[in-house]
Amino acid sequence: MAGHNVTIEKLPSGKYACFLHIEGKPEPIHLGKEFKDEERAENWLNVSESVTAVEMMLQKHRAS
Repeated sequence: MAGHNVTIEKLPSGKYACFLHIEGKPEPIHLGKEFKDEERAENWLNVSESVTAVEMMLQKHRAS
């Protein structure tokens, strides 16, 4: 399996979102949630919903 990491980035709208970076893929993948501040985004990364989102994206992109 390729290496991966998740970053929190500020969007042009001023909100924050989590992005999955997969080794060998040129573009990061938006994990589908946006937050009012960076702290809320960080907290989301500690819940099972984020783990599920990352696992689903890894499976989807592993097949392609």
